[in-house]
Amino acid sequence: MDFKDAKAIVFDLDYTLIDSSEGIVYCFNEARKRVGEPAVEAESIKKRIGIPIDQTFALFGSKEPEAMRDMFRKIARDGAIAARSFLLTGVAETLALLKEKGYRMAVASTKSHAEIDRIMKHLGLDGNFEQYVGSDEVESAKPAPDPLILMAERLGLETREMVYVGDHVVDVLSAKSAGCRAIIVEAPTGPCSRAEIEAENPDAIIPDIKAILKLF
Repeated sequence: MDFKDAKAIVFDLDYTLIDSSEGIVYCFNEARKRVGEPAVEAESIKKRIGIPIDQTFALFGSKEPEAMRDMFRKIARDGAIAARSFLLTGVAETLALLKEKGYRMAVASTKSHAEIDRIMKHLGLDGNFEQYVGSDEVESAKPAPDPLILMAERLGLETREMVYVGDHVVDVLSAKSAGCRAIIVEAPTGPCSRAEIEAENPDAIIPDIKAILKLF
């Protein structure tokens, strides 16, 4: 499929552009520690990346998952995630080439807006993007369409004019329900298998972020 008619490319963050898994684990267990709850094994938390963090707190028995989410976000805003995040291979070069081609770019993530902004500035990517939409800015996070509908409003576009690039089945579901096309980057260390992703029929699956240049 050809995506050259798209007017904006909206990216997910984790396992699409960056790996912030160590920071997520730190913030999650630091929040639990502050209220006297036991730490959760790192790999169990990493398997939930891409799902709203309050749902993960609830899964592991936190009594007030929304309050824990707010504490998580505060710890993250102080720089705990940004300091532990790194770019995936080929991301900086790919974004630079897409920008050179004239594509408008943005980020929609289950992270809060402040977290996205801090991470992008820390990694030197902030100059590539027009807009961010965080899960704290919408009523329902992915897999709901809300983040991408809000993004379209902010960019002054129809959702059909955007392509969403992610790594998770929730990214496909969110894109489809919003009326966007979906491209999935295979993430060898991510939480979803290829079979799970294929079952949701994304418009394209690519082996790494650099391969997106063949589509645009």
